[in-house]
Amino acid sequence: MSNIDKRALREVAERATPGNWRRTSSLFNGITVTPFSLCGEEVTLAHTVEKRDAEFIAAANPATVLALLDVLYEFGEDEVAISEYVTNLEDALRVAAAPQQEE
Repeated sequence: MSNIDKRALREVAERATPGNWRRTSSLFNGITVTPFSLCGEEVTLAHTVEKRDAEFIAAANPATVLALLDVLYEFGEDEVAISEYVTNLEDALRVAAAPQQEE
């Protein structure tokens, strides 16, 4: 995901309405080009005949996107910690393998 601006994605997800997000369908063949509408507590994002696409769009709601970004952040933190651990282990092995100087 290095080519995706994760900070911008987080900001967009945080500004989005919390939902309830749901799939809808209509006779229109494809996703509408009109803006989404807010009807009470529900957001109609797109009308599509393709049920699987609509289900995916509904599942990719702000809470899900934020949870995925949190996992990516934690993975990045773990990666740094593991890298530091490996570096320290390599240093310790070098010291242990070095010829001991006699005093």
